[in-house]
Amino acid sequence: MLPRIHVRLFGNSRHALQTLIVSNLFILLIPMAMGLFLYAKVEQSLEKSTNRSNAAMLEQLRLLLDNKLSEVDILTRQVVFDPKLDYMLKIPAHAGSADHYQFVEFMRDKMARYRSMTSSFIFDYFVYFSRSDTVVKADLLTDSRTFYATNYTFTGQSYEQWKRGLLTGAHETSYLPVTSLSRGLNPLASLEDIPEDVIVYVQTLPASSPSEQLGNFVVLIDVGEIKRMFAQLESASHSDIYILDDDGRTIMSTSSARFPSDLLGRVDMVDDPFRYKLEGVDQMVSAVGSQRTGFRYVSITPIDVFMQQVNQIERWSLGLFALCLFAGLLAVFSAVYRSYKPLHTTVNAIMRGKSMNGRPARDEYEFIRQTIEGSMHEEKHLRSTLTKQTPFIRANYLSRLLHGYMDVDVPADNEESLRMMGLHFIGDRFAVLLVKIEDVHLFAEEDEQQWARARFVVANIGVDLIVPPHRGFPVELDRDRLAILVNLDPGGEDGERVIRELVQSLYAILSQRFKIGITIAAGGVHQGPKAIRDSFPEALAALEYRLILGKNAIIHFPDLAGTKQQVHYPLETEIQLTNFARSGDADNVGKLLDSIYAMNFDSGHLTPELGKCLFFNVISTFLKIMNSANMNQLEGLGEDFDPIKAVFSHTTAEGMQRKTKELYDTLARSFQAERSDHRTVLHAEMLAFVDGALDDPNLGLAMVADHFRMTPPYISTFFKKNQGQNLLDYITHNRIAAAKRLMDKRDLTIAQIAHRVGYNNDVVFIRAFKKLEGITPGKYRETIAPDAISLGE
Repeated sequence: MLPRIHVRLFGNSRHALQTLIVSNLFILLIPMAMGLFLYAKVEQSLEKSTNRSNAAMLEQLRLLLDNKLSEVDILTRQVVFDPKLDYMLKIPAHAGSADHYQFVEFMRDKMARYRSMTSSFIFDYFVYFSRSDTVVKADLLTDSRTFYATNYTFTGQSYEQWKRGLLTGAHETSYLPVTSLSRGLNPLASLEDIPEDVIVYVQTLPASSPSEQLGNFVVLIDVGEIKRMFAQLESASHSDIYILDDDGRTIMSTSSARFPSDLLGRVDMVDDPFRYKLEGVDQMVSAVGSQRTGFRYVSITPIDVFMQQVNQIERWSLGLFALCLFAGLLAVFSAVYRSYKPLHTTVNAIMRGKSMNGRPARDEYEFIRQTIEGSMHEEKHLRSTLTKQTPFIRANYLSRLLHGYMDVDVPADNEESLRMMGLHFIGDRFAVLLVKIEDVHLFAEEDEQQWARARFVVANIGVDLIVPPHRGFPVELDRDRLAILVNLDPGGEDGERVIRELVQSLYAILSQRFKIGITIAAGGVHQGPKAIRDSFPEALAALEYRLILGKNAIIHFPDLAGTKQQVHYPLETEIQLTNFARSGDADNVGKLLDSIYAMNFDSGHLTPELGKCLFFNVISTFLKIMNSANMNQLEGLGEDFDPIKAVFSHTTAEGMQRKTKELYDTLARSFQAERSDHRTVLHAEMLAFVDGALDDPNLGLAMVADHFRMTPPYISTFFKKNQGQNLLDYITHNRIAAAKRLMDKRDLTIAQIAHRVGYNNDVVFIRAFKKLEGITPGKYRETIAPDAISLGE
């Protein structure tokens, strides 16, 4: 009886049977637990002692290597956050001698000095500037091809592979796996001073915006130094040690074998040691992570010597497990037979009482299948419902056209499907209008229903204003934005003029009659299968200029051809803004911010991206001032306040400007309150005296100390503490700034200008000017633009 029922159940009711079997298999837990408990206790006692020793040594190795890798972090911060680095990254390949001197000065004053800060752990480091194809080391300045030919590179890599993989690739901040070094193509060069293997650390530049990929900072770490650290743990436990990064790549290892790929997931998910079989040999895997570098240190240790006593117990446990499994299976099948029979009878009763087409169901799956077949009789009803969904299908079709998922198709064989959606194109000449609803004054409350009414009004008026034979099709894109697809007559009048008249009429009617504030962005007129695909991105790009032009504007993409590709925020303006803020002069801070805004935005030809970049630079100055003054940002602005998010939460330049002025006003007034004591008065008097005596050649620390009847050391310490720079640097910067303002007066010679700003010797003046500005006064006078000094004046 049991075999016959067994075959029938498995043939007809697998799902229910499997459920019952799984449920009853829990009976096996009791005998299995007994054997596993005895075996686990013995095994744990041996594993714990091994794991503790191995984990302690692995942790010691991690701490030692993290300490060494901190040298890389310190060196990286020193280099990538150098103030001149961002400017040098943008120097083109054929720059002038002044720009070339920047590289020489960077190599001599920066890179060479950092060499003394590193140990033998760091074999070498250099900076690659992609725009100028320049490699700068502590003792070398050359191009990438010469570096490849005369120095060292990765073994087996051609110049193109080496350059593409290391110099020009996008790495952000990453460690690359161990690679072998070889000397360059110079046959006379020696390999004695080059390590055999290195780990490469790469930082994409600039660090503030790595997506620009203007260069890379590369550090080469001597693997031999790391292997000497590994030697103690490797010899003591016969372990293979691997260092893995966040992506699971093997940075280096003491074994020639590759790290098993199936171990990656387990190492990331499990912190405790665990067993693993490698090439038929039982191993104990331990791992520890480093929060500093993101590395994971893994040791794989053989455990055969520790498990000899467990083998006998393991055999007894397996025998007991097999016995329990056999007895349990007998119990499971007996219980399944008794439990499933009434279930099967109940299902049959349900099937007999259900009206179905064809033969009755034999099991659960057949029952489900026939139930689905019955639901297919509702197809006719669904087809009738489909006709009610035509507006949604039409909107989806137009949306796909706008987003470029399909091209315009207007041949005769497509007319039927278009007609079903209520569409009829008169040709393949299109333009796209994007309408953003800024505010709704027509309705009392701005709830979702009122916004829907506003979209309805805009869409219908926009379509009605399109004069036949031209046609229009509205598409809702968002709560406050919709597109109008304008299909122009292929043989008609000037399409550009038609679009401009349409946009002007739509804007006037909606804003004057319906009191709906809108911004309209119009893409160009295009013809062909890709017309809509080409016009829609242009309309999107035009709408982005809402940031510059503000709300309630009309923006045509063809009018944007003359946009500027640079912002005006020179260093002297930043210094002036910093001085005003630190001195607590809120009024001048506001005026200077208004001047910066006017010089960049009043023309209306600044791109949105550069506009955001300008505000980012101004807020960066704000943060620099706070950090340099050791101010507690949380106390002044709130615990969770983020000035960058606060500024960029506004969608227009006017809003960003207002928020920026609010932040600077708060900052200036905090300085004003902080410096209202005697120290502030003395500092102000000292600045006034120095600024008034700039033309005196004798102006210096002794003269200021004599004037205020104080010792020179006290004057030097006080001035640097309150001004943020020493007195001589302040005098030099202000004299050079005064000289730059006089450069526009062409009737003055360089020597006369030097005399007017306090230099008896024009050679000293030229040297000081070139040190601060990077070019000579004569060269500066040749390149200066009249509007570039208006702000400083």
